[in-house]
Amino acid sequence: MSSSSTGQCHSTAAAAHSASESLITADNSGNKAQSPALRAQTPVKLRASSPAFKPSPIKNRKPSSVASASSSQLRLAPAFTPRQQPRPRQLDEQRAEGGTKGHAQVLPAFESMSVGSDGCVERPPGPINEEFFMKTLPAHTGQPPYMLPANHFAVDEQLRRVLVRETHAMSSVGESDLPAQVHSYHSLSPQETVDVFGASFPIRQHQIKAQSIADGRCYSLHRITGTQPASKSALGAIDKWKAVQSPSIAQVYEAFTTRAFGDNSLVIVHELKPLAASLKSQLVDARAQVSEAFLWSLVLQLISALRTVHSAGLAVQTLSVSTILLSPTNRVYLNSCGLADVLALRGSLNMDAAQQGDLQAVGHVLSAILGTSAENYIAVQGQAPVVVPGAGFSPDFKELFGYLNHRLTPVVAIDDILRLAGSRVFVELDAARRESDLLCDNLRLELSNGRLVRLLCKINFITERADSVMDPEWAETGDRYLIKLFRDYVFHLVNEAGKPVASMAHVVGNLNKLDAGSPEKVMLMSRDEKSCLVVSYEEVKRCVEEAYQELVAPTRR
Repeated sequence: MSSSSTGQCHSTAAAAHSASESLITADNSGNKAQSPALRAQTPVKLRASSPAFKPSPIKNRKPSSVASASSSQLRLAPAFTPRQQPRPRQLDEQRAEGGTKGHAQVLPAFESMSVGSDGCVERPPGPINEEFFMKTLPAHTGQPPYMLPANHFAVDEQLRRVLVRETHAMSSVGESDLPAQVHSYHSLSPQETVDVFGASFPIRQHQIKAQSIADGRCYSLHRITGTQPASKSALGAIDKWKAVQSPSIAQVYEAFTTRAFGDNSLVIVHELKPLAASLKSQLVDARAQVSEAFLWSLVLQLISALRTVHSAGLAVQTLSVSTILLSPTNRVYLNSCGLADVLALRGSLNMDAAQQGDLQAVGHVLSAILGTSAENYIAVQGQAPVVVPGAGFSPDFKELFGYLNHRLTPVVAIDDILRLAGSRVFVELDAARRESDLLCDNLRLELSNGRLVRLLCKINFITERADSVMDPEWAETGDRYLIKLFRDYVFHLVNEAGKPVASMAHVVGNLNKLDAGSPEKVMLMSRDEKSCLVVSYEEVKRCVEEAYQELVAPTRR
């Protein structure tokens, strides 16, 4: 074990110790008991759980030293000084800038969204069991300045809550009259129903969350009722979309027809984006006011997705506020790709014209979002009011809006849109990289969270085995008896009053020392308190590894 790993283990133990110091429990008499830090100053003995316990002799063992129980008493391990670790980087604050007074700023990633009294975009968390949330670690518990708070070693709180909500959204199944299984998908749960505009009439699309029998993952089934593919080979058109992959596209997996719903239904399977909903339901219907920075981010993400689609020789043709998803982290996804190809909605329209229609649809999306505010309308004599960005928007955005709505040129090109965006492309790129850094920093905290579990499994595999295949006294002799005493020292500690010491700091600290193989000494006492051993964590670790290898060796089976 390297020195850096040892330092990280000590830091983790210190965080747990500082967290436990803040806890004050009450005893049976109603008086407040001392904190673990105060109890550490009081001698603590390891007592037998059974008076009749008699230790077995230790064979082939030369301890570092032997002491009498009356001359030395056990104490809780002192707090460690944690090593400073870099704080996770925050998300790009520039994404939250650029709006004008009266407009909601772009919501930073990992924040919930809703529509409040000020018209800002919000996202209600929805009903969720509190069991899915861990207790929030205290930010500061009055410990010395050199000790970092416990939440310094945990995942970012906002990120954790979003991930928990996403997990809950993917695992929950709502009550409905949907069939138990459709094709190779089960646990169907209704989500959002939208109208897709790609032909002379709107197409009603029901989005259903379902779990695959093949791989156990959750997918989004887009069901179009009373519709069949344009031809027998039309379903094969979905194969082209399977190869289209973009961070801003809900990937297409397959398409099939079914009568499981009681009618002829076409189903297209897409990647599930938990907690994401259409722009129509979140912005247009809610008449939410958004900032210019949010609209620039929206346009750049849509253009990125369309660039990938057009490079593959395809066209979306159904782009609208109903088919664009917005996640709680302000991520945008195209959500109905492939539908126009299966239903042959393009007709005789050539591919170049269809791709131009996709770029024009971006302008229509901006018009629908800006149309929720009266200040973005201007009156034209003898005509209906026209949507135009208000006075609070920059000249660059007004030029972009006019360009996408064919007020400057009849042909729209992606390169021209990027030219109009200018340095805002770097703002979006920086935001994505900062978000990646945040995720990597939090992942690094959880990189070795299984070390103590593996160590506990090995200890419990060894101690107090009663199977008939091996020597009944195998677990009670030699190095195995030492492991048993260490297990008792870690988990069965009691104070002078005979009450159990349930200190997580004591457990985590000693297990981290054991995993690191620390040369620090520890005193282990038998249950009858007649003998004790003084050994190092390094020696105990060697005993655990040797006993475990002996246990799993083929000759022992």
